[in-house]
Amino acid sequence: MNLARCGGAVLTFALLPITVLGAAPAVPPPSSDTVAGTTVLQQLDSAASLAGVTLVVRAGLDRQTMKQNGLAALVAETIMKTPVALPFDSAQGKLAQGDMPSMPLEDAVAARGGSVRFTVDPGDVRFYAEALSDDAPAVLELLRAAIAAPDFSSATVRAARTALTQEIAASQQVALQVGLDMLNAVSSPQANAGLPELGTPASLSDLFPADASAFYRAYYRRGGVLVSAAGRLDALSPAALSALAGALPSGTTLPVTVHVAALRGTTREIVAHRDISSPWLIAQYPAPSVDGRDFGPMLVLAAFLRRTISDIAQVPGVVSPTFASRSVGAVYVYDRVPSSLVIYVNGGLIGNPSRTFATALSVVNVLAATTLQGSIEEFKAAAAGDFASNATTLETRTWLAAVFSRESASPDFINRALGAISATTPADVQRVARTYLGNPTIALVLPRGSNIQD
Repeated sequence: MNLARCGGAVLTFALLPITVLGAAPAVPPPSSDTVAGTTVLQQLDSAASLAGVTLVVRAGLDRQTMKQNGLAALVAETIMKTPVALPFDSAQGKLAQGDMPSMPLEDAVAARGGSVRFTVDPGDVRFYAEALSDDAPAVLELLRAAIAAPDFSSATVRAARTALTQEIAASQQVALQVGLDMLNAVSSPQANAGLPELGTPASLSDLFPADASAFYRAYYRRGGVLVSAAGRLDALSPAALSALAGALPSGTTLPVTVHVAALRGTTREIVAHRDISSPWLIAQYPAPSVDGRDFGPMLVLAAFLRRTISDIAQVPGVVSPTFASRSVGAVYVYDRVPSSLVIYVNGGLIGNPSRTFATALSVVNVLAATTLQGSIEEFKAAAAGDFASNATTLETRTWLAAVFSRESASPDFINRALGAISATTPADVQRVARTYLGNPTIALVLPRGSNIQD
């Protein structure tokens, strides 16, 4: 399929009415403190029943060499599998404090009614723990103990490798994730920062306990660590939060510099085949970071594209809104470096995937080249509602506070985003469309044996 042919299409479209989500009211911004050299962000929410804490460590993909694909994830998963002793609780009966059972971190946290997981980003690895307010101190102590002294024995690392391999296999069945992985690989300014977040089964098989231990010793340092908490924080003090960072030795680290050659040409297409039932198109455009003047206009532009692409893809009425939102859409990825705007279409929604893909890209091309007319107030309301509704979980709130704190002077993500959207004019949206919606990088994820032709 030659996607360059889409540019000749001419579409006429107006600003259509949409169901508007009410903008969230202004809320007190997260507080930011420096405790024992660690940045600690807090969002007290007395209406929540849980406390959520994100620990951000500078030990992500850009600390790996190209031959170490998956090492950052292997170390993080090893921490999840590290045996820790449950904190003593008098309610547990006759067990003495020294006789408390030991179990993997993720199981120990679950035994205390909480949850813990990790995410590997281009520059960071972040651990997120969540629990009822009264259980949060014990859960954080379990996480602190595992991070302070991971178990790099052969058995624990082998268990971590097995868990990652299973997760990779599952993700390879998700076409949208496959496409995003391919696009991130070519858009990252450093080649290692664009590697698959969890590695590959082949790369993981070449990593051993000594590799994991060496990576931990080199990059799990206190410099640049950030702790962000939200929810019912009554039982947590800033000292308890900074103790997470205090589990690591002092020092700072630098990324491993690995340059990647940029894709060139009038069309930039990447194709992959997977065991999926229908073809997918995922197109990636560059986008502004959260600290620039184009942040608000890009949020509005993304809201406009979500509605428009859904309309031109002719999503059938029998498709549920939840399924449709996963199959056709536009996402402004501002929490990753570099930021990007991604549009995606599941070609299986209607009968002619090639035509659907071509029309979706034509909409973007026309938008970038046509004068925008009419009111954008409804799309501004939609953008505000989307941002607020996507920032409702404690995990998202802690992460967004970290992103805004690191990339700008304030962690106040809600009020800053809503203010940027409110100040956006049609001219701003037009400028951003012309600036960023140029030549995209396109990923096509096709069923094996697909006969889609040029």
